[in-house]
Amino acid sequence: MLEMNAVDEELRRGLGLSMKEVEPFLRAGGDAAEIKFMECCRCLWRANGAELVEPFIDAAFNKLPEKSRCVLFQRMLTIVYVAQDGERL
Repeated sequence: MLEMNAVDEELRRGLGLSMKEVEPFLRAGGDAAEIKFMECCRCLWRANGAELVEPFIDAAFNKLPEKSRCVLFQRMLTIVYVAQDGERL
């Protein structure tokens, strides 16, 4: 639970939102939810890397509707593929 307190604190600092305030955005699904999820991940990554992103994803990903989870997963895979292609150059 200590990790989630740190996540909540960083979301408040970086985006002005608590985890409880983010949850309704996520449950609604669609582009706005997907964008908010990625904004949260970026904010947390910049603050402390995987240490904050992992508990956020554990807590938030399944709050998204199935279609939004699928879209986000595809986007994340695309980011990984692009990064791997960049390493080969």
